[in-house]
Amino acid sequence: MTTAREAPVAHREKKLRQGPVTREQILDASLRLFSEKGFARTSVRDIAQAAGITDAAIYYHFASKRDLFEALLDERGFTAALESLERAEITAGPTEAIPAMALRALNFIYQNLDLMKVLMVEAMADDPVATEEYQILVERWKKAEARILRFYVDQGLLRTEDVDELATQLVITILGALADFMMSSAAAPADGAVPPALNRHVETAMQHIVQGITAPG
Repeated sequence: MTTAREAPVAHREKKLRQGPVTREQILDASLRLFSEKGFARTSVRDIAQAAGITDAAIYYHFASKRDLFEALLDERGFTAALESLERAEITAGPTEAIPAMALRALNFIYQNLDLMKVLMVEAMADDPVATEEYQILVERWKKAEARILRFYVDQGLLRTEDVDELATQLVITILGALADFMMSSAAAPADGAVPPALNRHVETAMQHIVQGITAPG
């Protein structure tokens, strides 16, 4: 028999077990609705109804719709991926490392294509939240790449000193290739892998860039 002293403990344990499930339900419902209706046109009430919970339950986990959007980026690993790139140890030369970084980034984004599509489409539609979140993400990405490029310049391995502009070109090349794929009628592989044509396009572009900036040995 559960005593009066034990009851609050059991209640807390039940709440803790339900909490993560509810949070996951909210995030899943949010991404689905953001993809279907857009960020601005999706209300907290829409999300609550789709998740089968109350508005209050959403605000228990997230302070605002923007907080929810930021949580999606964190949960999908965008923040962790950027932090990893910002701390990455440089162990290979630019000819190998630059294309490899690009292909890793492409693979990560493609595995999160549903969220990236929402971010890009809503930013192009001038949604203020999506625009700011997109700019924050891309700027961190550029700065992380610029850190690595600056190392190669200091070692005399690259023929450019404008590493910020070069980092921008590398990032835009990937995003441009991805946007072109999203607007095409090309079929995506059933296994969820990056389409070979998209992978080849980015890899070839990176090789051409590297050939133009690599200092002669």
